[in-house]
Amino acid sequence: MALARSRITAQGQVSVPAAVMRKFGLAPGDYIDWEGRDGQLQVRKVGAFSLGDVATALGIQEGVLHKTGPELLEGVKERMRRRHALR
Repeated sequence: MALARSRITAQGQVSVPAAVMRKFGLAPGDYIDWEGRDGQLQVRKVGAFSLGDVATALGIQEGVLHKTGPELLEGVKERMRRRHALR
């Protein structure tokens, strides 16, 4: 059963129904990807950049980045705690 239905305009535009935007956390200005897979059309919200994307953009060799996102976040929090600790 479909979550919602949209119609394609003569200009090739599609409106995303409000219920779909709420359910998937979409907002004006967000990007979505259109993918064809196994004869089906799939629409996917484009997420934030992965650590691999950042490493590639910075020219870091694959395999050099060994920390996961949560590990990096915890490291940043710990550094901020030490840096801003009352002395």
